[in-house]
Amino acid sequence: MLNLKQLETFVWIAHLGSFRKAAKHLCTTQPAISTRISNLEDTLNVPLFFRDTGSISLTAKGRELLPFAEKLLSNADQLHALANNSEAISGILRIGVSETIVHTWLPQYLSLIHQNLPHLEVELIVDSTINLRKELLARNIDIAILLGNVVEPNVVSQHICDYSLHWVASPTIQRTSLHATTNFSHWPIITYARNTAPYHEVERYFTQHNNQPTRFYSASSLSASIRLAESGVGIAVLPKEVITDALNNKTLKIINTDWTPSPLQFSVAYLDTPINLMTIEAMKLTFEAAKQYKAFC
Repeated sequence: MLNLKQLETFVWIAHLGSFRKAAKHLCTTQPAISTRISNLEDTLNVPLFFRDTGSISLTAKGRELLPFAEKLLSNADQLHALANNSEAISGILRIGVSETIVHTWLPQYLSLIHQNLPHLEVELIVDSTINLRKELLARNIDIAILLGNVVEPNVVSQHICDYSLHWVASPTIQRTSLHATTNFSHWPIITYARNTAPYHEVERYFTQHNNQPTRFYSASSLSASIRLAESGVGIAVLPKEVITDALNNKTLKIINTDWTPSPLQFSVAYLDTPINLMTIEAMKLTFEAAKQYKAFC
């Protein structure tokens, strides 16, 4: 007889391409996964996977049945949700976020999850956009909040918020002639990590407009960049929202100049196959969190 655990196992093996990975994702053992698939194949009386040494792949019948299994699971999730509202949504939600979000509306987001999805546990990963994108596509995280859009098959990516960038420096740095951005090259330029769009835009500007070499101190940590700027090591480019305390304490000041990089544009992304009601409901709350933060500020 068919059961939802067997169908869930079938769907996740098909998408992850591995019994071992499916067992890890479903928090069970590989023998349990194998038993579920064997029982499902016996019930349906068809083989669903080719099992070769070190790899598996769907049979033709497996590929044909996969969309129906996904639809049944989605309908089951919606049935539970309609019957029990948030009580039906449980499990571990793996969220990957850029550090800018940690410094802004992440607390509001986690508070909304606690209020609206009280049976969820949260695993939080703070990393660079390039790594978050890889983790999302590898299905190691459920939701990614990162710079730019993720343009890939089966990925839903929606713009969520922008943050303007500002040049900032310690009051100890001599401010003579700082109205011209090209003059910043007298000091190290503290930027985002080298594999990010903001770094490339800043590096390209100084290459095109400056006759002398520019030193870049790139950092993957916003906290490190803020500390370096406060210490007078160099001139940094940062969102105002992440340096509110430093501005209030006058350890950093915004420099009004003739050029600043483009605003940071963030999106929230998730994989839409297999359909997962937990992920979809949690994703919706990101927009409410960003809205609350903007209203509060």
